[in-house]
Amino acid sequence: MTRKLHHPGPDESMPKVRAHAAKLALWSLIMLTPAWIASSPVHAQNYQVIHNFDSTSAEGAHPNGLALGAGNNVFGTTQYGDSVQGTVFKIDSTHVFTILHTFVGSPDGAIPHHRVTLDSNGNIYGTTAGGGAHGYGTVFKIDSSGVETILHSFNNGDGRDPSQLTRDLAGNLYGTAAYGGHSHGLIFRISASGTFRILYEFSGPDGFQPQGGVARDSAGNLYGTTARGGDFDHGTVFELAPNGTETVLHSFTGGADGDKPYTETLLDSAGNLYSTTGKGGDFGAGTVFKLDSAGVFTVLHSFDGVDGASPSGGLVMDAAGNLYGNTGGGGDFKQGVLFQLDPSGNETLLHNFGGLNDGSDPIGTPLLRGDGTLYGATQLGGLHGDGALFKMIP
Repeated sequence: MTRKLHHPGPDESMPKVRAHAAKLALWSLIMLTPAWIASSPVHAQNYQVIHNFDSTSAEGAHPNGLALGAGNNVFGTTQYGDSVQGTVFKIDSTHVFTILHTFVGSPDGAIPHHRVTLDSNGNIYGTTAGGGAHGYGTVFKIDSSGVETILHSFNNGDGRDPSQLTRDLAGNLYGTAAYGGHSHGLIFRISASGTFRILYEFSGPDGFQPQGGVARDSAGNLYGTTARGGDFDHGTVFELAPNGTETVLHSFTGGADGDKPYTETLLDSAGNLYSTTGKGGDFGAGTVFKLDSAGVFTVLHSFDGVDGASPSGGLVMDAAGNLYGNTGGGGDFKQGVLFQLDPSGNETLLHNFGGLNDGSDPIGTPLLRGDGTLYGATQLGGLHGDGALFKMIP
């Protein structure tokens, strides 16, 4: 049984939606297990749930990754709920929760799967996996007064199942679509006014099914991963130059170097790339890897299940070079962990997720505030089983 509501096996056509029923069934079974209730997570004294989602309310359920805005406000999306097709929300520094937008499907989009991106004027940009004019998802903007504008509706020919967005200084937004185009996925750019352009379409040997968005350097090069394709069909790390030339920087073998990279890449100031793979590694439970600016690939950590399994998001780095991330499975209660890796690759488990009190199946890249506080979301668990938001001081 898959453990991911948000990043399924890449062979499924609309897997994120279909996995919902299986996840809820798993949740019901685990709730009957005494160990679930008796969990005692690592570093519990520094961990705090700041919001519990309830699918029966208008706020939605099953949150995605988070973004930081002005005034330490945190913004995010929910995938859906009993009466909604997803929401955009804000939770402020005092933990007051506010719904900013509720999706209705057509024409404004449905089922957002990724975190949002903000600009300096307080505008929020994001994507939905469904809805829009053609039913294949959208790129949306919500301004500071709460007014939503659909910047683009995907039609399958120009992509479907879009990723989170990366914004440049001119206000252009970049992302990937896991499917559509000529079927292997693509990279796109859209201006702040909605002018859409396909920058590159994957063909298979150069990558297949990009799911994690892109990072952008100061020269305009884009970096990301594909879940499949490459020399061995186990995924790639790629670079796209401003002139449209794509280079495969690494083809995963499916073995010790990892398999199925689903998530975005982190680009540091020295030009090194970091990310995770959902499978592979020494124990088959996923990896954290580094690709340096000279092209040298290194596995920093292989998960063994006890210390986490199936990384469910990208990575964030603090000023000391420590990396933070989470896994959707593994740990003491098999419901995921929040982890830290020091620059040498030594792992510290910051939290073992237990489900009822603290959430289950963390999702997305953790959010690191300037004061060192980590914020994140869980797909399931919490008081209602519909996910939670948390913060933690490592």
